[in-house]
Amino acid sequence: MRRAHAPIIAGALVSALTLSLAAAAPAAAEPADPLSAFHGQEVAWAPCEERLLEGLECAWIEVPLDYGDPGGERASVAISRHTATDPGRRRGILLTNPGGPGGAGRYMAIEPRPDLGIDYGLGAQRVAEVYDVIGMDPRGGGASTPYLDCGTDLPLPPPRPDDGEFSAVTRTAIAAQRSCERAHGDLIPYMTTANTARDMDVVRAALGEERISYYGASYGTYLGAVYGSLFPERLDRSVLDSAVLPEGMWRDLFRTQKEGYTANVDRYTEWVAERHGSYGFGSTPQEVLATVEETRARLEEEPRYDVPGLPEGTPFTADDFDMYVGMMSRNQGIWDLVSLELGYFVDGRPFPGFEAPGFPDPEVELSNDSLLMAVLCEAEWPSRPSEYYADMREAREHHPYGVGAFWDSPQPCAFASRAPAEPLVELERDGYGPGLVIAAEYDANTVYEGGPLMAERLDNPLLTITDEGGHGFYGFPGHDCATAAVDAYLVDGAAPGDTTCAGIPRPRDAAPSAQARSAVGEAVAGFVDGLGDPLPPVGARIG
Repeated sequence: MRRAHAPIIAGALVSALTLSLAAAAPAAAEPADPLSAFHGQEVAWAPCEERLLEGLECAWIEVPLDYGDPGGERASVAISRHTATDPGRRRGILLTNPGGPGGAGRYMAIEPRPDLGIDYGLGAQRVAEVYDVIGMDPRGGGASTPYLDCGTDLPLPPPRPDDGEFSAVTRTAIAAQRSCERAHGDLIPYMTTANTARDMDVVRAALGEERISYYGASYGTYLGAVYGSLFPERLDRSVLDSAVLPEGMWRDLFRTQKEGYTANVDRYTEWVAERHGSYGFGSTPQEVLATVEETRARLEEEPRYDVPGLPEGTPFTADDFDMYVGMMSRNQGIWDLVSLELGYFVDGRPFPGFEAPGFPDPEVELSNDSLLMAVLCEAEWPSRPSEYYADMREAREHHPYGVGAFWDSPQPCAFASRAPAEPLVELERDGYGPGLVIAAEYDANTVYEGGPLMAERLDNPLLTITDEGGHGFYGFPGHDCATAAVDAYLVDGAAPGDTTCAGIPRPRDAAPSAQARSAVGEAVAGFVDGLGDPLPPVGARIG
């Protein structure tokens, strides 16, 4: 807004009179809060209706669709609440995010529900004693509105596509982006990390809180850093678990995943080679990889149709096997079971019978591909297919397992019809206290380098999980050290500091097949449930 300036009038008398009148005039009124209607809204809590959210309260918070035009169209953000179990020690709300982008967050506040396939929830952790734990479905996904549905899933190029597949991969990405823009071209510009952070602050104000504390995992670490950069005076304690690289959004960040998967395959092949007598895959890592490649070649010629967890008649292909090898090699705590499982592929034996595990309640959406694709368009992507093709060739040659060339392939946002609506937020910590950053040495989703760089960018202490390929650690079984460090900070108020925790131990010996037989089918089925997802399933590991 331009300020009107009085004309300069010659003459000391007139100048003096003007100054005296100005001094006597009442001070200009403070500009009205353009978000006051949102900040002061009444929140109507009610018992959540979905089975997965039983025992929690749910509500919807109205927010502007476009924060540049708060008087315009509105959106609603769905939230859940697990109230503090020790009200006398309550210290506010803990807002949470599970990752993604596109991960729904209301389930974060639950207590574990093994009957529904959910073994995680902050409602069972010590933070639930002193905080109202708030889960939030970000705009565009879950129970929030408007809901994005592009009519197509995120395209899934094979981990090692040959040159003849490049054009088809590109056409599929173009078709996905066009489908999204036809369905939601008017909404996509507003589905950004910055707007989700702004929604969080409206939630804070609507709940009558001066400040929030925050726990976010994976993509949620970026969201938390953005919130602190935009609203530093509103952020109290914060934990960024499995931190992303603080720059390179989004393509450069995602392209690091393939190297993380390769590092885990290298760790696993070394371990299993030392146990050649038990598994017979080879006595050196090179021999083990040769066995893996021979198995893949057979699957390329003749896919398996008996893999647990797949619907009858669904093939398990060589591409599936590439992803399987990368994903399963991360879990060093069950490398013995992974090796027994791998043996069924290597030897061509039929899988043992098993009872399929229960997977997350389908009534609750845990992730939304359409929202993922929209959020990724908040950043610029290269538009020349040739740039992607060169990277795909390098990835398939040197990093074929896990995601392989997936993130090196052309993505839908490369063909967006409009530029991002606003620049990405510059991450900084200026105005709130140091939080805690967590990173695992062999995390493939968010590679370890992201932890030290995020900690340096925000001048935060770093908790390193050594010899660990997992992803998301607070409250997860086997990570008591990390959980205790987070509790000491968030609950007890101890100042966070640089420290290390050991990852889940590697098995010392080969597991007897009788002991492992029942676990094999469940482990394969758990993997198959996440097939086609570039990140591990949200219900099993935060993405």
